[in-house]
Amino acid sequence: MVASSASAPRAPGPTPQQGCGAPAPRQRRPGGPTPRNPPHASPCANLRASGATERSAREGGNEGGSRADRPLYGIDAGGSRTAVRTWDGERWEVPSVNPSSVGQDASDRVLAGLFGRIRAHASRPAPEPGPVPGGTSARPAIWLASASFDPATAEQETRRITAVARIAGLHAELMVSNDVTPLVLDAPIGSGHVVVVCGTGSAFLATDGRSAPVRAGGCEYLGSDEGSAFDLGLRGLRAAVRGLDGRGPPTALTGLLAAAAGAPVPELARRLAGQPFPKAAVAALAPLVLRAWLDEDAVAGGLVDDAIGELAAGIRAARDGAAIAGGWQLSVVGGVATGCPEFFDRLAAAASRLGADPVRLISDPAESVLAALGALAGQGRIAQGPIAQGPIALSDPRVDRDTWLLDLPG
Repeated sequence: MVASSASAPRAPGPTPQQGCGAPAPRQRRPGGPTPRNPPHASPCANLRASGATERSAREGGNEGGSRADRPLYGIDAGGSRTAVRTWDGERWEVPSVNPSSVGQDASDRVLAGLFGRIRAHASRPAPEPGPVPGGTSARPAIWLASASFDPATAEQETRRITAVARIAGLHAELMVSNDVTPLVLDAPIGSGHVVVVCGTGSAFLATDGRSAPVRAGGCEYLGSDEGSAFDLGLRGLRAAVRGLDGRGPPTALTGLLAAAAGAPVPELARRLAGQPFPKAAVAALAPLVLRAWLDEDAVAGGLVDDAIGELAAGIRAARDGAAIAGGWQLSVVGGVATGCPEFFDRLAAAASRLGADPVRLISDPAESVLAALGALAGQGRIAQGPIAQGPIALSDPRVDRDTWLLDLPG
């Protein structure tokens, strides 16, 4: 069974993805009981940021930070762009803050600008009376879910993020994790769940619903990223060059890439190789590979077959590594799947053969990050949206180990 977050469902009936903490989407599911959400609690295991105040995620007494009128911000920081969803319904988009895609200096500049924008947004005057942030001592709660964040290098990265936040004058409770981590909450606790990212890069995360997740891939474009936009773009570029010089079969990719670049394919390849951070630019070629595939180009078809095979292998490895038994859900996120419904259908079919049911497409990961933050913080309801009530409490074993909480007091 496939469920999608597309606004206009396609056959065989994909339905909107609402994310954690929102009403469950309608979807076709085989008969059987729905897993219940038993009580659970575990401490936040990762309060390790040098330069930020380290405190228990379950402690209170945080002046200004434990107010019930804190705004929430969900940030999905991918390899090509950074999307933000705010507690009051605003949607922002800024360039990528992934150092592997844009470099350290550019990452720091964009991140500082984003933190400054959040600071200004959280402190602006309230539009009407009520429990809405506006010039109060309340601090925002933020979940920065970044493709560049890896638990193995968390101390260095959280130190960098803390320094940037202080430059921007941000006073907040800031949760930091990999971009996949909050998405594991988009399934009931106690149920098996695999998340696959096929955007600029690729990664896989799986949990049995009660334990810390197991990760596969996600080692940047030199070590992994199979099945991603970068992978499709790079292989498409090489196929176009090979088709042109006779080392490979002719392909429509040669003409498509040359037309898009306004230059012969060899020149395009050399131009990309000269860039200090070519990841996003190479990934931007993926839609042309998918277009050629849909136009029945045999070479492009082989590349897509290989990409689906690699993604299926990653899903299987993550599922087996997490020792998931019985039924399990697959969530798919990333621009390759959301930008090409036919690609998502192929991937969903491959995952279904592995036992995934349902298979869901998350078309707005930043919204899912915001909803996951709201679910952990506790939600109130006002006209503008969810407001955190009380201090952030990381009390879910599926995310505790891989999420860092940075206390940035005023």
